[in-house]
Amino acid sequence: MIDSLGAAPRTNRRSILIRCATAVVVVVALVAFVRTAGTADLGAVLGTAEPLWVLAAVLVFLVPLLGNVLALRAVAPVSLPWGLTTVAQLAGAFGNLVAPGNLGGMATNVRFLQRRGVATTGAAGAVGAAQATAVVVTVAVALPGLIASGRLAAVGSAVSGPVAPIAVAVLAAVVVALGCTPVGRRWGSKLRSAAVATFASFRFALAAPGRAGLAVAGNLLVTLGSTAALAAAVQAFGSTASFGDLLLVVAGSALAGVLPVPGGAGGAEVILAAQLTAVGLQPPVAFAAAVLYRVVTFWSRVPVGWLAFSWLRRAGHL
Repeated sequence: MIDSLGAAPRTNRRSILIRCATAVVVVVALVAFVRTAGTADLGAVLGTAEPLWVLAAVLVFLVPLLGNVLALRAVAPVSLPWGLTTVAQLAGAFGNLVAPGNLGGMATNVRFLQRRGVATTGAAGAVGAAQATAVVVTVAVALPGLIASGRLAAVGSAVSGPVAPIAVAVLAAVVVALGCTPVGRRWGSKLRSAAVATFASFRFALAAPGRAGLAVAGNLLVTLGSTAALAAAVQAFGSTASFGDLLLVVAGSALAGVLPVPGGAGGAEVILAAQLTAVGLQPPVAFAAAVLYRVVTFWSRVPVGWLAFSWLRRAGHL
């Protein structure tokens, strides 16, 4: 996948259809939200951004970058230099723009570990362990907020409805496909290998209290730093929201990663704006804050990530 990041991606009819369909959904959702917010109000709100809060959002988002470096160093089976690992995390932002679902950033980290002498299975397992730790930490941090706000009951009632039977049916279909078709068996074998490697790396990280603490601390920095950056983006437009609500918004915005759009472009902004509206912000402010947050946390890092990616390739680190 890394090699494909440096060249134009090959497309086929299926990928073109998926991208077109996703683009239509994103555009329709964006137009609907902007119409609801009111284009005049939205433009006025964007023009009222407080520069000091914008700067605060930029500075605060350096914390998640440090968190990603700490988390990868914790699960890596070899010693990683601070500087190169930081550059690799910046390069991952460019990788996420090229490949959907954050796969580009993960592939960048896998290749980076391979260049440091880690076997392919070990590198993939270490990156998988870092992702698994991130999920565990995010759930552990967000769950108390869900319970305190009373939203957990609403989530439970939604799952207990038609969602649960559909999820069970989909899971059963996946299991049958993996076990009863040649393609499914090949993918099943790959998934088992990846799971074994991830578990081995996870066990390696947890075996040493220092590594386990470093992995947890790194992912806490990612979650809390991202929430602080979102809080600054909201404050930039003269609005406020509780840190607990914004923490839930950041945790929920991870859903944008499943969109088959590189970097969640467009869809992430709409999802984030809708979540901010749900926690009490006015639609124009919610959309403006969502745009500012994405500019700070993603789009501004793309040019830097491209430079980092290019340098790492030329220097033989990717």
